[in-house]
Amino acid sequence: MIVAVSENRPPRRGPNKQAAKLARARREQRLIRADPLFHASPPFAGYREWLMPDPVSGRFALQDSAPDDTRLWFARVEELLLPLYRGRVPIAATYLDDRIQSGVIPVAEGDGPSARVRVITIDDFASFAGACSAHDEDGSVHRHAEICPKLNCRSGFHMGSEHRVWVHMHHLHAAGALLVDDQDNVRLSVPPQRPGEGWRFVSQGGESTPW
Repeated sequence: MIVAVSENRPPRRGPNKQAAKLARARREQRLIRADPLFHASPPFAGYREWLMPDPVSGRFALQDSAPDDTRLWFARVEELLLPLYRGRVPIAATYLDDRIQSGVIPVAEGDGPSARVRVITIDDFASFAGACSAHDEDGSVHRHAEICPKLNCRSGFHMGSEHRVWVHMHHLHAAGALLVDDQDNVRLSVPPQRPGEGWRFVSQGGESTPW
């Protein structure tokens, strides 16, 4: 049977490209806001290499011949950093971890020859970055010697209150509120909010400058 088709019939429309583009942009925006370090491409080398465990076991697969210090390093990343970084850790997070354990944080402002680096204590940085310092129930603030870089508490076992500053700084990092640059200096930052936007960096005065 032959069916006649009217010449006046409107052509069949394909997918609405504008709607598809908008949906894709919204999805990218959600990803950027949920995990800016992974999806928003920070402008430093420490965010180009990521530590990702086996997706089934959640563990890093090491060769039997791996030395003990390598096993301890990956065990620390596995136990402490993976939960804070959504199961995948940028190499920059391990640099930040080293800085925190050292007790001082080099904070960089500006770029090129005019860049200024100040080395401040971890407590001062917590205040500078708007982080909550660790407090006892009586309100006293822990100094660095009392701040736990995990498995090294002054009391010999893990104390949650001593761990707070360490955790909070990694939370700031995971949220994109600070980045570690190519000289392992820390920069206060504002992550992009939507596709196409760049990272911004915050000075001590609170002003932000685009990268």
